[in-house]
Amino acid sequence: MPAIEFANHIALPGDPVEDSHASRKKYVDDKTAAKPSLGTGTPAAVAATAAAGNATTAAPFNHVHNYTFFATAPADLATTATVGVATLPARGDHVHKFPTAAQVGAASTTDLSNHTSSTILHVPAVGASDNLKVLTAGAAGVAPTWQPAQTGVTLGTAVGTAVGTAANGTSGSAAKEDHAHNYSFDTTAPAAVAATAAVGTATMPARRDHVHAYTFFATAPAALGTATVGSATLPARGDHVHPMPSLSQLASSTYRGTVTGNGTLLALPVTHNLNSQELDVIVWTNTTPPKRIYVDYTHTGVNTLTIDFAVAPASTASFIVRAIKWG
Repeated sequence: MPAIEFANHIALPGDPVEDSHASRKKYVDDKTAAKPSLGTGTPAAVAATAAAGNATTAAPFNHVHNYTFFATAPADLATTATVGVATLPARGDHVHKFPTAAQVGAASTTDLSNHTSSTILHVPAVGASDNLKVLTAGAAGVAPTWQPAQTGVTLGTAVGTAVGTAANGTSGSAAKEDHAHNYSFDTTAPAAVAATAAVGTATMPARRDHVHAYTFFATAPAALGTATVGSATLPARGDHVHPMPSLSQLASSTYRGTVTGNGTLLALPVTHNLNSQELDVIVWTNTTPPKRIYVDYTHTGVNTLTIDFAVAPASTASFIVRAIKWG
């Protein structure tokens, strides 16, 4: 039998010369026949799932498996940490996206750089030296600082100004609580009573004993007739006199008005307010010159009547109606 040579170049003699040599050779032969050979292939990449494998050759002790890395960009930072479900490792130099201002609770990126905002207050920490101090705003874009709190104000010594136009004032001193402002009264004579009220534009008060003069109605009082409220905007003098009515005016009263047809009504209503049905009613055409027409009329009350036509007057036909009351 030829000699057996192992990987470390240790050789055994081919043929034993003693019985003990033969037994040891058989043991070595048996072990050598069971030893697997070394594989020459490249190791597979690290996988997500472990497997026993089915290769019949052994791997060298210094073999290396390569990684298959996670290929998706890293996720944004989140408010809650999670273990994750990926089965591949991340590369050592991977980078997560920097959070935005809104994601960290800021109104804008300015809040992150200078800690100022119109909606968010960033209060600096208070140290032992800041006791009894107040936070005081600085210039625009400058962080506020802790300043000693004011303990009081200086009382002013100047006399209060006269009442005038309201103003915020610019004094840095406080007024005494019992100070008083004097009035500057309006020195112009009050205007006459007018028909239209007005707020006025004066900035000074009037004296409480001021008096407004009347501007009286200057037209002679009207003759007696039908009672009316009137539309004058000026008062009448207390000693005014209306002219005495004539005997004929006392003996009778009259009404004069107009009515217009509509092409449909045969009876046109008239309101005379003479409080009587003892009337003479005369009708003319409302033309130039007027023409007397003879129509019937019907009393519908002591102050109303209708002019009755045989044919409905057209919508363009107008008539003058005069009613005379006797007694």
